[in-house]
Amino acid sequence: MEKKHGLAALLLLLLLVACGPSGNYGYPLKISFGREGGTKICSGKSAFTGISINDYNGNGETKLSKGENDTIIATCYWLTVKYKGPFNNEMKIIAEPNTTRKKRTLYVYCSVDNYDAEIKVTQSK
Repeated sequence: MEKKHGLAALLLLLLLVACGPSGNYGYPLKISFGREGGTKICSGKSAFTGISINDYNGNGETKLSKGENDTIIATCYWLTVKYKGPFNNEMKIIAEPNTTRKKRTLYVYCSVDNYDAEIKVTQSK
């Protein structure tokens, strides 16, 4: 009888661990820009409370500032994200023109609940 209770407790624990977030909260997994740069609007199903931008290794300092009409502006290297916040589910992603002749990649992290939605942003050379 004790084995059944132990097995049930173990299965319940595994079930709870496996119930983490899925689907990137409705946000796109990847956004691509041409070398000329540009602007794209993206949205998700859940509101986010903050944004950070980093490279693959977690490097890069996200500079935050306030724009007009309570717009929050997050910038890191060649990428800028503008949104009305906090608790918004839509953002404007702006890429500067690429003059490096190399493909560039950054990651936008949107804080949703206790997790992050991750958007990979690439720009062609």
